[in-house]
Amino acid sequence: MAREVNTTQPYSDKLVKLIPTEIIGAYMVLSNILGSAAGNIQTSVKPFPVTDNDLKPILLQVVFFVLLILTPVYLKKISKVNNVTQLIVTTVSFIIWVYTLGGPFIVWGIYYSLIGSVVLVLWSVIIPLFVPAK
Repeated sequence: MAREVNTTQPYSDKLVKLIPTEIIGAYMVLSNILGSAAGNIQTSVKPFPVTDNDLKPILLQVVFFVLLILTPVYLKKISKVNNVTQLIVTTVSFIIWVYTLGGPFIVWGIYYSLIGSVVLVLWSVIIPLFVPAK
């Protein structure tokens, strides 16, 4: 299935194409390896000596930013998406999904699970209505 949104697709196909499932999957695997469940991330990083627990929040942030940058690159190079609006929306979708999972937003002290859940549902339902097909 081609990844780019087009005019002949039903709403459900657009919805699937606007969620970067491969990138979200990679984030989930890596964050679970790092133990990023809300209770496992410490928000304060201590000076040396550094332990694994001290590195987890830093690595989680690195993983987030690497995958954030990789999202539009992956879509353009691998999935052949040229629709700039779709690239932007899909990248924002990644941010919203990660926010819903907590991750670096817990480290930054700006994570609220209720807000994440509401925004994720609304974003996922509404955004396919507004992304123009190329």
